[in-house]
Amino acid sequence: MESLPKRPHEYFVKLISIIDDLRRASFKATPTTQQKKMLGLTFRQGSAIAQIKLLTMEDPQGVALKTLAGHLKMTVPATSLLVETMVNKGFFERNPNPEDRRAVCIRLSEKGQEICNDVQARLLQEIDRVADELELPELETILNIANKLEHKLYNS
Repeated sequence: MESLPKRPHEYFVKLISIIDDLRRASFKATPTTQQKKMLGLTFRQGSAIAQIKLLTMEDPQGVALKTLAGHLKMTVPATSLLVETMVNKGFFERNPNPEDRRAVCIRLSEKGQEICNDVQARLLQEIDRVADELELPELETILNIANKLEHKLYNS
């Protein structure tokens, strides 16, 4: 039996390490042509794709630049440059905001959506592969812990 860490952060470090390993395993399962598309992205660009995906689930017409900047913890000018790069790479689309002609709505292009869906599907397959080894009470424990952490993080 493995001894328990003396400091709580050690639990989180272990969890982060496992999640990183799951991501790596799902990336290795990705076809080489798709890997090359993803490897051309910086961490910040990958985060922007993920945020746009999440934010447009609530508002499919697109996300305001200021909203995206807030979620990425970036300034609006820096986010504007990031969006410009992602539009030029073909991952994002910019469209006029129907409610404010001075603003734009940002969303994933077909190419961005395709990569996002593929990465997510492969990651979920890898998670399912590992989770199949767990019993229902163990999965319920993970869910309870995740819910408590989410509540503490976002409602404190």
